[in-house]
Amino acid sequence: MENKAHAIAAGLFLLLLGLALAASVAWFQGDRTARVHYTVVSRSGVSGLNLKAPVKLRGVEVGFVDSIGFDPQDPRQILVGIAVDAAAPVSAATHAQLGLQGVTGLSFIGLEETATNAPLQRAAPGARIPLQPALLDRLATSGPLLIARFSEAAERLNLLLSDDNRTQLGRSLQKLEQAATDTSQLMTALQPGARALPGLLKDADATAQRATAALREIEALAADGRALTQDLKTRVAVLDQLGGAAAQLQASTRNLELALVGDTPPRTRPLVTDLSAASRSVERAAQGLGDQPQSLLFGRSPPPPGPGEPGFAERLKEGGR
Repeated sequence: MENKAHAIAAGLFLLLLGLALAASVAWFQGDRTARVHYTVVSRSGVSGLNLKAPVKLRGVEVGFVDSIGFDPQDPRQILVGIAVDAAAPVSAATHAQLGLQGVTGLSFIGLEETATNAPLQRAAPGARIPLQPALLDRLATSGPLLIARFSEAAERLNLLLSDDNRTQLGRSLQKLEQAATDTSQLMTALQPGARALPGLLKDADATAQRATAALREIEALAADGRALTQDLKTRVAVLDQLGGAAAQLQASTRNLELALVGDTPPRTRPLVTDLSAASRSVERAAQGLGDQPQSLLFGRSPPPPGPGEPGFAERLKEGGR
């Protein structure tokens, strides 16, 4: 009896000790953090997502998944319940995405804000957060279209790289190489001219300066020529007046001679004759000045050489030409 009592006491002691240890472990492992529950709404798959999967806000773990199920009102939607730390800044503009946990194939829920510059407005407890498709989901959705476009691009590339096009491309490359060679030769030929170009520019500048000076001299000569022409015109007008006066004098003398021939005494006839000769001399002088008005300035030019005189043969040659 005494041995049985000791065995029962030892068993009770061990049982109480185990219960105490279990209570201690439960006490230390218990989650006493204040949580706020939200619902993540997904219209695509949530593969790799399990209960107790972590929930991260901008990479910081702030909660876990506590439920996964279909929406009773719309079976095409999946409702994922998450428990998030009450201190986590979950805003009304937050959206969710699935992320992979390394190479395990398991997923977690990542929360991101759409507008990070806007003032923080916390989401109400129980609010629904949309789940945006991940990169792999978008690739899976647009995969057939991408494959079709890739196939079309491959066909066009195959058509572009046909035998005829490759041959034509080879000819074009040969012509391009020949053009490059010709250009190199042309540049080599132009190098001496390019070296001489500065000197030519200097000569052209000096020539332009000389031409400017010559133009100024020509303008000065033109001004002098205009003045000389005006002077000559004035002198010619004077000569014309002189010629007119001589003609009037000759006419008057002739009239006087005719009037006095009949009844002039013999003593006055030599005087009339001298007046007539003087008038004719004045007329010849006026006619000579009219033919060569420049003789008034530069002197009378000599008459052309006659037969037997020096220069007559050259004159005949020039006249023959």
